[in-house]
Amino acid sequence: MKSGLIRFCSSVSVAAILSAVSASAAVAAENPALVEEVIVTAQKRAENLQNVPASVSAVTGDALRQQQISSVEGLAQSLPNVNFGQTTGNARIAIRGVGFDNISLGNEGRIAYHVDGVYVSRPAAALATFYDVERVEVLRGPQGTLYGRNATGGAVNLVSRAPTRDFGGYLDGTVGNYGLYKAEGALSGPLSDAVSGRVAFQVVERGGYGKNVTTGEDVDDQSTRAIRAQLRLEPTPQVQLTLSGDYFTEDDHAYSFHFLGQGSLPNPTSTPALPGIVPKGLLIGGGVTANKRDSAADSGPSNSREFWGLGANLHATLGAVELNAVTGYRSSDFKTTTDLDATSARLTIYDQLENSTQFSQELRLSGDFRRAEWVIGGYYFKESLFGGTRVALDPAVLGPPRPTTGLKQGFFGLGSIDTDAYALFGRLRLHLSDQVAVNFGARYSDERKEIDEENKLDLTTAYPPFVPVYPPTPPGVRRQTSASWTSFTPSVTVEFKPTQDLLLYATYSKGFKSGGFNLGNVQPPFAPEKITDYEVGLRADWLEGRLRTNLSAFNYDYTDLQVSKVNGTVISIENAANAKVRGLEAEVLLRPTEPLRLEANFALLDSEYENYVSSDPARAALGPIDLSGNDLTQAPRYTVNLNASYRWDTALGTITARGEARWVDRVFFTQYNLAHISQPAYELFNAFLTWESADRGWTASAYVRNIADKEIISSGLVSSTLVGAPFVGSLEPPRTYGLTVGRRF
Repeated sequence: MKSGLIRFCSSVSVAAILSAVSASAAVAAENPALVEEVIVTAQKRAENLQNVPASVSAVTGDALRQQQISSVEGLAQSLPNVNFGQTTGNARIAIRGVGFDNISLGNEGRIAYHVDGVYVSRPAAALATFYDVERVEVLRGPQGTLYGRNATGGAVNLVSRAPTRDFGGYLDGTVGNYGLYKAEGALSGPLSDAVSGRVAFQVVERGGYGKNVTTGEDVDDQSTRAIRAQLRLEPTPQVQLTLSGDYFTEDDHAYSFHFLGQGSLPNPTSTPALPGIVPKGLLIGGGVTANKRDSAADSGPSNSREFWGLGANLHATLGAVELNAVTGYRSSDFKTTTDLDATSARLTIYDQLENSTQFSQELRLSGDFRRAEWVIGGYYFKESLFGGTRVALDPAVLGPPRPTTGLKQGFFGLGSIDTDAYALFGRLRLHLSDQVAVNFGARYSDERKEIDEENKLDLTTAYPPFVPVYPPTPPGVRRQTSASWTSFTPSVTVEFKPTQDLLLYATYSKGFKSGGFNLGNVQPPFAPEKITDYEVGLRADWLEGRLRTNLSAFNYDYTDLQVSKVNGTVISIENAANAKVRGLEAEVLLRPTEPLRLEANFALLDSEYENYVSSDPARAALGPIDLSGNDLTQAPRYTVNLNASYRWDTALGTITARGEARWVDRVFFTQYNLAHISQPAYELFNAFLTWESADRGWTASAYVRNIADKEIISSGLVSSTLVGAPFVGSLEPPRTYGLTVGRRF
């Protein structure tokens, strides 16, 4: 079925392209270059996207607004081999099957997320920055040279709109189903001859996509407030300093665990036979809801978070040398409460909490000489983090099913991690001729982590209130230790540009994700993971700028993957031996006529663990299982995105209709590749209708997303065997529709 769908989509796309090429050839001369030029800074310098010898995609702020994309999760519709989700409020960004799959606190993802050049270490904070956006750049593949730490799978760069020298701004208001009210706007302009400023904000209020039938509270509602201010100083033509500050707060019932089924099914063909585990809450009389979007949990969900940051970006021209200094300070504080057993039985209360402060400094020098371009730099990162997990437990979770007697303190694993990271990096681009260039890059990284943590299980002291972890009563297990790691990540790229509109490249590069500690679980440190990428690609514009085709093929050698699983009261992290990831990607943009825009991206992915043996806590009777050949998590074997829009110019203004379609293959949520712990292959359809006044001052846009109201699991896990190993997770939004009215000035 999968190969049939791919053949069908491919044949339809090829036929559409050939037809459009034929139709456009006759008129190409009179209206050329309809595919717009996009300037990106993916390689730490401003350049045309089509001149970047790498797998880079960019989505402009106007496109985000037209597609009603208001979070990082919505980007998947526009990009190949990119998948998003969230677990308890932590962004799960995966590129080419390499992403964040760890639900314990204090860990970092494999995709480096940056806001205006500042690395954001906390996966939770990546869900809080999507407003007043200039563009989003997504780099696929390891970015060990220029981005370094935790860019094993790639990088996401969010660039906010900058202050302007002319007065202007906008105000958008949105209403929609589920009680949605959203307001977003910005004001920008000069404050003096040398100073300009910009202030942007966003307010969102929305009811829940479901109800907690036990407590009566909403499930997955949204209540957020955000503001960003920027000040740009230009004392001389050679110096530009941008100061920024942002603040985000959220207080709602988002990010709860949904009961999605039984985590371990009977398997009579196995040896020994597995009886099948039933969620313990059901065995003692608790209930769940038939509608997965609802909840019968006896506690939660509740979610409160606060993120803020300060930044300074200095650019100075020192003769033939450019100086860039990017300074950032960020604070992240959040707590979520949900129900680990996901039933109405009062067995557990599951809290996750994390408080982090980080400081980063990057300093770069760059320039050109003769037939070469160069950049050298240094990077420093420091983070202090406190966090962990608390699970109030009823003793009924132990042993055979029995009546509840009241919640006890239960399990908690809390502590602090301090991180210090340093790096030196450089890149040199040599033009061997007008058509051939070679890029050499390298980065040396040194990272040290110190941990002070405690792990305790208390089934005698009543809950609430929560008993502080220090001093522990009864005694727990406490550890204070440190570990350090170094890495050298080189890259070499050969590029060949036979014409102005055609670029071919071949790349060898390495990426590195630091080792670390599993906060609150008192386990030995896990080792770093490393990835080696062999990649070839083509970036081309055809038909005098009407057709764009960007293609790439890659092969990863992946070692020491950091893989997690729920094991009793703790989340274990182990280093899987090796993995292979291979794939093909294509991005196609066609403008046969000026009003008609056709977009398609396709991705094929083949991922597998190698030499990986691990036991499944939910199927302990099987003992160690050989997982060699299993797919990686968040790694669908194919994704297909098709988008089409058409514009009509009328006396009343411009009207644009846009349709989107997305097909995604099965996504496994655990390394055991069980069909009932996955999201089966699905399709998704969206539609938009936009009006813009003749003077471009007023806009109105109606939208429908997830037209067929598909129930799509965005992330999932098998919970603790202590509560019967239920399958719990998060869901994509249901069908949503609304209307946005905006004013530009």
